[in-house]
Amino acid sequence: MKESSFVRREELLDKITEYILSNGLADLSLRPLAAAIKTSPRMLLYFFGTKERLISEALAHFRKHEQRDFQRAVSKSKPQDIIQSLLRDWRLSASSKRAKYSRLFFEIYGLALQDPKRFPRFLESAVGDWLSLFEKALAEFGLPPATARTLATLALGTIRGLHLDLLATGDHKRTEAAFREMLRLLSLTVQSQSSRQRERRSELYGESPADFLHHARIAED
Repeated sequence: MKESSFVRREELLDKITEYILSNGLADLSLRPLAAAIKTSPRMLLYFFGTKERLISEALAHFRKHEQRDFQRAVSKSKPQDIIQSLLRDWRLSASSKRAKYSRLFFEIYGLALQDPKRFPRFLESAVGDWLSLFEKALAEFGLPPATARTLATLALGTIRGLHLDLLATGDHKRTEAAFREMLRLLSLTVQSQSSRQRERRSELYGESPADFLHHARIAED
């Protein structure tokens, strides 16, 4: 795709996402959508092929913005900073302004479970995109790959479940308390695993960096 076409496509996705968040999926038609964002149904079909693919890509586009924010947070590389960032993200995603996105996300999730071909790649990306980000963040704290993947799965499943709970009940206080508890337990697990890793290195190579390098050179020889 040419750069100009890519830019145009991204601009359309910004407008499409905003339109869908404001108007929902019920009775969504390409003609009113095209008129609202000042393009044509033909152009939408040219870039996205089908209405279902357009919806999937709009949600993926929104998700990319969220993931960029998360990546900026984890780049700080301090557990306490990441915990605070996750708490801020939860409060933002749990706000009334973002409730429209959550409802839309779970609406399409349910439809895609019934007919995966209707929304291509939605189910895979809805789980895989966030799972890989969580997994990478946890691995950077020294967790073994298998542990990082398990904890990432647990965190993602908990967050999704709490969002569903919040949409169903509107109970912000209880769901945030549960989210805080998940963060506390996750932080304790990360600290515990990191401590074990340090203890193992100490047992194998001694306490000081000099001892570590000395034994590493011996192992190489």
